[in-house]
Amino acid sequence: MTTRMTSRRTKPAKRVLRTSGRSPELHCMKIPADDETLLLPTSVMEEVIDYSQPLPMEAAPPWLLGYVEWENRQVPVFSFTALINGSPVGEVPTRSKIMILKSLAGSGRVPYLGVLLRGLPHPVTVTADELEQTGDEKKSLGVFSRVRLGEEDAIVPDIDRLTHLVTHAAYGALPITRLDD
Repeated sequence: MTTRMTSRRTKPAKRVLRTSGRSPELHCMKIPADDETLLLPTSVMEEVIDYSQPLPMEAAPPWLLGYVEWENRQVPVFSFTALINGSPVGEVPTRSKIMILKSLAGSGRVPYLGVLLRGLPHPVTVTADELEQTGDEKKSLGVFSRVRLGEEDAIVPDIDRLTHLVTHAAYGALPITRLDD
């Protein structure tokens, strides 16, 4: 008995882009977080609230400030800059804000994250043509990509990784402090 293999011609994959020839636009927010500017799609943002001193968490790393009550939930609040740079948080100015983000990881324990802001976010519409990858030699935790948007450098955070780090830090597991090379 002989088996005969027939080759099927496969159609090239369709591109899921606008047919107008323009790059798709992404609605984002530029977010001032300490010395860094974050760039996040508006779809992951829930609300910006006034800063209130987070309630401490037992044995939390320095970058995890504690949690705040929001919408009848305990939302862990962290300093993005302290996390990626391994630096102390320092004194938090009274006019600081907390941005509540969706965790995107489907985490029942931590469905929302709070990021410490040093100012108000600003809306920006971005196309792929406007972003230039600048690299991340430090392989910083929680950084998806470093980019240049016009004349300004920004960080695109890795929300899934941040959710993982915050969940482990908040619930007593040893937090990851460095990525292996």
